[in-house]
Amino acid sequence: DKSRTIHTYSKSFKNTKDILQKLFPNGKIPESDLSSLNNHCNQFIENLDSEHYPSKNKPYPLSYLLENGTASLLYLICKILKPEKVVETGVSYGRSSSYILQALHENNFGTLYSIDYSLRPWESKQMLGSMIPDFLRDRWELVYGIAHKKLKPLLDSLQQIDIFIHDSAHTYNNMMFEYKTSWPYLKKGGLLLSDDLITAFHDFSIKKNIEPIIFSENSKDETLFGILQK
Repeated sequence: DKSRTIHTYSKSFKNTKDILQKLFPNGKIPESDLSSLNNHCNQFIENLDSEHYPSKNKPYPLSYLLENGTASLLYLICKILKPEKVVETGVSYGRSSSYILQALHENNFGTLYSIDYSLRPWESKQMLGSMIPDFLRDRWELVYGIAHKKLKPLLDSLQQIDIFIHDSAHTYNNMMFEYKTSWPYLKKGGLLLSDDLITAFHDFSIKKNIEPIIFSENSKDETLFGILQK
């Protein structure tokens, strides 16, 4: 959303362990081997490198994909929190979905509900979440449609959720809508997570009087990932 500025945070975390210790001071950080999933996702990306964008085979730019550290952070949060219901908006190829589902698979508990749709002529429902390994799909439900129309009915049907993740259209109005809509459904101690922060996340955290946890995966703070704990 070029009409909105990116808020400058005075403090951000560069290390996932520091974030986990702040979120779960009494929790044990699990020792996990993500090499198989990492290899799977890297191979998927490598296969797309030679494809032309935009096209049916490459409907989204690779820059849409969540960065490695953030994907691993999502996995570790879900491993520790052991959520029953996770809701995310924005799927594209499904990198974030894959890491969440890996944790749910290892926990043998929980379901991920993902909202997204095909907007442009070269996009298709089949490519949404196409990166997700087949053995992880039993805990995944794709809610096909626009988040603005699908989010509230989904949350009404679920009643309570453990984690909400925004990664759909990064406009001020859409981000604020998703934050405000999902927040009442989060359990106490639940998490609101957001990728690609603009001022909306800062404004919402001020409104709720909650200090956000900001994860910056690179030294230039070009991509920020935000966390609010209810």
